[in-house]
Amino acid sequence: MALSKNLTAGPILVGVLISTFLYGISTLQTYNYSRIYAKDPLWLRCLIVRRVLETVLTVLTCAYQYSISVTNFGNYGVYNDLPWTIAITFFLSGFIGGIVQSFFAWRIFVISGHWWTSLPPWLGSLARVGVVIAMCTFTLQTHSRSVYEDQYGWTIDLALSLALFTDAWNTICLCYYLHTRRSKHRKCV
Repeated sequence: MALSKNLTAGPILVGVLISTFLYGISTLQTYNYSRIYAKDPLWLRCLIVRRVLETVLTVLTCAYQYSISVTNFGNYGVYNDLPWTIAITFFLSGFIGGIVQSFFAWRIFVISGHWWTSLPPWLGSLARVGVVIAMCTFTLQTHSRSVYEDQYGWTIDLALSLALFTDAWNTICLCYYLHTRRSKHRKCV
């Protein structure tokens, strides 16, 4: 299938711009957290290391955008290439997502007091990291979007499905347990 630059370059550019904007907001929130909550446990403050991974992810997405819009300007074949920057981006986004989802699973455990409510998101996060490692490996092997989609397209669906399941589980459990806690608190007051 022939690729249209309006269907490839435009969405990639918009996605990179939006993600860079959100990265900036998240960086400010991380800075404020590190100043305000300096007395949090060390292991919790170490999650700020995730910010370094987010920085690498942002740099790689910007490098990819530069590559397709400046370095390879007019070369429409570049849209079928999967460079190493995309492979590492797959891994980093899945790994960072796993860290965040595991944190929320830990919060569910703290609020609920039941390990079984946190087990599905922890397992989902672990499985997602495994899938994105496979995605990274397959991308480095194929170097071609069309070959990747034909042979390993299922990995994208699986990674997104695991992320959806884990996010939905975390959201539903947190809403339920926070609502239950709030209801108990109102009865006491």
